Amino acid sequence: MRGRLRSGLLRAVGAALLLVTGPLQAGLPSVGAAQAADGWRSEFDAICAKTQDAMALSSDELRSLVARSDKLLPELERLEPSQRKVFVKRLQACRSLYQFMLDTREKG
Repeated sequence: MRGRLRSGLLRAVGAALLLVTGPLQAGLPSVGAAQAADGWRSEFDAICAKTQDAMALSSDELRSLVARSDKLLPELERLEPSQRKVFVKRLQACRSLYQFMLDTREKG
């Protein structure tokens, strides 16, 4: 049972990483300097940069990342449509991974 849970967890983490890093590897254009100055981009990068280490993060760190994701979402909703679609989707993938890790720990 425990081996199946771990195997499922590893698959879920791998899938989330593909969702998060896929657009970067696909060569999507980066956000312009003027928009990056808004501060949302640095917060976005800080939140999603920890997805590869999600299994090693403490529960408090995971809760903080989920809360920061929730706080950042309204800012991303104000972007122009094509950027909004990309960054909202990526943020949701990051948040979902962190929430999954929290839920898994609480059940285990």
